[in-house]
Amino acid sequence: MVKYKDLLENLKETPPRELNDHILVIDAMNMLIRSFSLLKAMNPSGHHVGGLVGFLRSLGFVTRTFDPTRVVIVWDGKGGSANRKNIDPNYKAQRATSRITHWGLYDSKAEEMEALIGQLFRTKDYLECLPIQQIMMEKLEADDIIGFIAKESSASKVKKCTIVSSDKDFLQLVDDTVEVYAPVKKKIFTKDNINAELQVLPENYNVVKALLGDNSDNLAGVKGLGIKTILSEFPALIDQPGTTLDYVYEVCAKKLEDKKIKKIFPKIITEWDRVETNFKLMDLNETDLTEKEMEYVMGVLTEPIPDLQTGAFLRNLDSDKIEGITKNTEAWLENFRGLTTVA
Repeated sequence: MVKYKDLLENLKETPPRELNDHILVIDAMNMLIRSFSLLKAMNPSGHHVGGLVGFLRSLGFVTRTFDPTRVVIVWDGKGGSANRKNIDPNYKAQRATSRITHWGLYDSKAEEMEALIGQLFRTKDYLECLPIQQIMMEKLEADDIIGFIAKESSASKVKKCTIVSSDKDFLQLVDDTVEVYAPVKKKIFTKDNINAELQVLPENYNVVKALLGDNSDNLAGVKGLGIKTILSEFPALIDQPGTTLDYVYEVCAKKLEDKKIKKIFPKIITEWDRVETNFKLMDLNETDLTEKEMEYVMGVLTEPIPDLQTGAFLRNLDSDKIEGITKNTEAWLENFRGLTTVA
């Protein structure tokens, strides 16, 4: 017969969670633009609010799903792409003219951007009411800040850091601590499954991207080079940690001595400046933050969690006459109450 004393002795209490046990880091513009482009939600006044509504829906979903102890929303700062555009003027150049929406609501790119910026600032107003933190720093892209947070998480006592973004650049950061949730694929990439997705170690992924380029960033790769050739000719990328661009160059240089050389090797050497530039532009493991900027971000990560301002949030909803974020707003807000009880 089991005695109560034995049960009490065997009972293990769940240890209290600490503020940075699990940091949820959200690539804000990635989430906002995706919502803005896909959701046609309109308020009673006939104004498009898809970006705002979709962002809040997505935020509620990932907060409920991952149950973090801290949520950090990271925005691109004003002139955030300037440093990279100084390296390569073509970096993201196509975004200045390409449309975000494709269903005829906005007559011009300028009108579309005005609406997007308006929804961006209104989204920030709503977020100010929630127990989360926002970071936006001039001349820094969200990628730089998120990369820094990820690397600091891996080097500190943070148990888990989840990045929410459909940008594949973040996959290079996956390790024992850092995981990436891709909303479009609805998939979580961890150290256990990332190799199957990338076919190389995550820490070597940027070498592959430097060779292939990235259309989303308007970065051209080596013409005629594909992932199959990369894997067959540079196998160290698959399973050898810390494989660098130097290894790729050395393999190509050695192949030049072969009379039956494949055309792709001299082509890689010829376009090597482009490859190195691509690597620098997409590398998130080496931070571009100044000492002062790093101190600011670390300060945010050590601050207490803000209070949930339910009344202010509901007044925003009423003022904007927005419906459809959730069937039960109070229940939606419950997703965030747990953040205010973390030790």
